[in-house]
Amino acid sequence: MALQYSFAGKRVLVTGAGQGVGKKLVGRFHSDGAVVLALDKNSETIHQLRSQLPNVVAEVVDITDWDQLNDHFEVNTLASINVTQAASKGMIERGNGGSIVNIGSISGKLATDGVSMYCASKAAMEMLTKSMSLELGPYNIRANCIAPTVIKTTMEENSDPEMVRKTKEAIFRTAAIKRAVETDEIVDLVMFLLSPLSAMITGNV
Repeated sequence: MALQYSFAGKRVLVTGAGQGVGKKLVGRFHSDGAVVLALDKNSETIHQLRSQLPNVVAEVVDITDWDQLNDHFEVNTLASINVTQAASKGMIERGNGGSIVNIGSISGKLATDGVSMYCASKAAMEMLTKSMSLELGPYNIRANCIAPTVIKTTMEENSDPEMVRKTKEAIFRTAAIKRAVETDEIVDLVMFLLSPLSAMITGNV
């Protein structure tokens, strides 16, 4: 198989689509001809997305509201369960298989001072992804998780500078490549894991 793949006509669901990696993914999939459903809890960013990419179905949805919970575990773990259950049900009914990619964090593997609940929630997401791969594998649905280091996004820019500094210091101390990851680098990996080029990769972080 050639080392490229087109998502033209494929259905793609992106959560957290209003900014950062999510917004970049929406743009990349849209330009590749995919049918994109973009979800975000921020109405302002969704309105911007609609005006910039009118062919994208962009909706304001706070997936944590489904259970009326909003701490780290609800955002990072239960929200993933909610979305995956809905998406995988459709994949199973269509019988064509599919692929799910969760965005985790190096914080799921590396403890960082001051963000213990965040680290725990990301670790839970990793195990959730591995369990998903076993449960959905019989339906030819793959599940993988990306656990990047610090990402260059507006989220980082808008965070507490001291917390960002401490987090970078802890992560870069043991990192072989000591720099933040570009959003395009994350997007490239997500698209690879969603494509048939990674047909036998599942349950990996």
